[in-house]
Amino acid sequence: MSQTIVFPQISAAQAATDLLLQLGLINACEQKRCLDLFAYDFPFSDSVACCESLHIHVKVDDAADLPTKPLEAAGSQLDYAKEGFVKYLFPGGLNLIFSSIVIAQDELAETDENRRKRPFVDHFGIDLRDESPRTKSIFDQVPFIATQLGWEEVPQGQEGGGVHCCHVEVSEKHWVFPCGDAPQPHIPMEFAFGPLKVNDVVGGCDIRPMSPSRRASMGDSAPTCGH
Repeated sequence: MSQTIVFPQISAAQAATDLLLQLGLINACEQKRCLDLFAYDFPFSDSVACCESLHIHVKVDDAADLPTKPLEAAGSQLDYAKEGFVKYLFPGGLNLIFSSIVIAQDELAETDENRRKRPFVDHFGIDLRDESPRTKSIFDQVPFIATQLGWEEVPQGQEGGGVHCCHVEVSEKHWVFPCGDAPQPHIPMEFAFGPLKVNDVVGGCDIRPMSPSRRASMGDSAPTCGH
């Protein structure tokens, strides 16, 4: 029997973010930015309309110290866990990811003095698993739309080697960084194309890149590690 795909709905995003807000894992501004993904005038609404799932990636001080009972009581199912990284499947096509390991180049630039206070939303993920020509066309339009908005974009995986995260990989990613007149807070968005494949051969993690403007502002002190 084929598996029924449940596309994410705003009701699921509302329920998930209400729970995260109640647990103190996100704030009200971050919740609004998540719900904005479902707005009719969201610039990437075509991507949301055809994605298989959305995920909210929250940075925490200790991924081993999560309020697991309320998450499970709300119907979340543990999908994957390793030291410093936990992924839950929330009902309605929402995935909740919590990490305390380094998953972004911005974290490589942190010091004891400038470390960002946890928890906070590192990024929202729009998971385009379908490899149909239509979905690929929508994915390929992401950089153009970002440019039209005056936002920044960084690709990953265009060399054909895929993009790796822990034990899985996807074909390609576009990272979009809202800026300028974009609503605050400026939370990055990850557009991932291709099915999620288990990869037991290639290790490591292609971490989230830093926005081009922040990298430029840091000059020679910008981190260079890609994974």
